[in-house]
Amino acid sequence: MENRITSGLTRIRWIFIKELKSFFGSNFPPISLGILALLCGMVSVLLPTSPGTTYEDVSRALFYLYYVFTLIAGILISIGAFVQERRQGTLELLYTLPVTDLELVLGKFLPGAMIMTLLSILITLVYVLGIAEAPYYIVLSGMLGLILTGLYVTSVAVFASALTGSYLVSLLVSLAFVIVVDVGGYFGGILPSPAKEIVTFLHGLNQFAPFAKGVISLKACVFFLSLTALFLFLTVKVLESRRWRLQAGAN
Repeated sequence: MENRITSGLTRIRWIFIKELKSFFGSNFPPISLGILALLCGMVSVLLPTSPGTTYEDVSRALFYLYYVFTLIAGILISIGAFVQERRQGTLELLYTLPVTDLELVLGKFLPGAMIMTLLSILITLVYVLGIAEAPYYIVLSGMLGLILTGLYVTSVAVFASALTGSYLVSLLVSLAFVIVVDVGGYFGGILPSPAKEIVTFLHGLNQFAPFAKGVISLKACVFFLSLTALFLFLTVKVLESRRWRLQAGAN
């Protein structure tokens, strides 16, 4: 059992390193990160304030904006996770290797998750703490919220990339899921119970709001981690279905 776990971790690490090399060998993701850093800097410096505005008010507004930026960056970084493999014809080659679908999905997910985590930490420390001089309790809670958001949106993008061989379609599918989660909750008030409570709970921005106010919400942590696990599970099932079709076609 221990040997199987060790072998699985080794294969995940191999895919992880391969993805990182592909990331740094491409121009689009780093350019996206540069644009994101520029936008975050401009927002932190140019955010309008009025008399009586506190550091808490400014930092809360910044985190709401950075939440949106994190969603966009996470999608752009990871929408090519499986698209590139399918366009190059190497996905079928990966199926011939002793790599399980779960290992393949984790190996594709972890690079984007790591990049988004580092990005969330840097954004918070540089712009929210360094420039906006936000209180430490808001800095820590907001940073955690951005990290969880990055994990969630990365899993959405990886799932979308497993569905298609087109970057554009992968982008549109990712945006569709994110919009449903982050906009759908606004319509919860017009629905009868228990649909009202369910739809309102499935509202990303509302779940993120406590983090922007300096509160670490256990319910929100479960929400983002559950969505991450759900989309990773769905990605595994997509790969299993594709593997089965390939094997059926070969027979």
